[in-house]
Amino acid sequence: MTERSFYITTAIDYPNGEPHIGHTLEKVAADVVARYHRLLGDNTRFCMGLDENSQHIVRAAREHDVSPQEWTDLMDDRFTRAWNALGISVDSWTRTTEPRHFRASTELFRRAQERGDIYKHVYAGWYCPNCNNYYTDAELVDGHCPNHPSITPEWLEEENYFFALSKYEDKLRTLFAENPEFVTPASRFPEMKALLDSGLKDFSVSRRVREGGDAWGIPVPGDPTQVMYVWFDALTTYITAIGFPDDLETFETFWPADSQVIGKDITRFHCLYWPAMLMSAGLPLPRRIVVHGFLTLEGQRISKTTGNIVDPVELAEEFGPDPIRFYLTRDTSFSSD
Repeated sequence: MTERSFYITTAIDYPNGEPHIGHTLEKVAADVVARYHRLLGDNTRFCMGLDENSQHIVRAAREHDVSPQEWTDLMDDRFTRAWNALGISVDSWTRTTEPRHFRASTELFRRAQERGDIYKHVYAGWYCPNCNNYYTDAELVDGHCPNHPSITPEWLEEENYFFALSKYEDKLRTLFAENPEFVTPASRFPEMKALLDSGLKDFSVSRRVREGGDAWGIPVPGDPTQVMYVWFDALTTYITAIGFPDDLETFETFWPADSQVIGKDITRFHCLYWPAMLMSAGLPLPRRIVVHGFLTLEGQRISKTTGNIVDPVELAEEFGPDPIRFYLTRDTSFSSD
């Protein structure tokens, strides 16, 4: 009997601050599923990691008077300590500063270039540094980021490389029509349909290296004046973790992923951008994107931005990991806030 493979991932975290309880819902849920498949005897791989190549990190490092690499190394220790305290059984811990990830991101970008899906364009828009995304005037809420109400986006205008997302609009429609469970729960489908119906816009996949600034990130192939935009880089982590492009035997064993577990604020990136990037590279698509709501405290999302965070290590030291895991899996509403 052939051993069945099972691959599950969670979103990778920005290590611009300490890990907190808001990070734990999807990690614990994915860990429970990974453990279940191991009990079934499946060849299971569980991927988590850190999204280190963003301006978040550069700013945090400057505030603490250390280099970006020193900061990410420190945060790597803090995050792994938190997940160990909660008994998270991750198999493939992946950092975007690793050489293997540079190779994977470069290969994915190169394939998009060869397909004619990368071009240069001057972009202007409202940029939120907390979610690394541009917004139009219509998408702002009273002048603030829709996902970070305390953040006022900054207006940016510069020449970057873009990915031709609009080219894949029809293929994405077909994907959703033929695979109704690609995005779960079904309540998340209307948002994706609305984005498709409004017409998909090509998105920036690079940032210019500022003169005299830190060239922090993965260089664009053939253009050292630009580094990859964090979403193109970060999404590639899921295939870096299983060997792409160096160990194709392992990669083909586990890809496509069975479940990719994410928060509701990053659905467009995982349900639209990511499938299009994989189509461009000629790679299979994940089988399912599982979307969860936020942990809230007094009606507000628990996050570093709002400042209402709870330290998971302190909780685990006081109560032990099992009560926390039990509460998160039994007494919270996974698909809604």
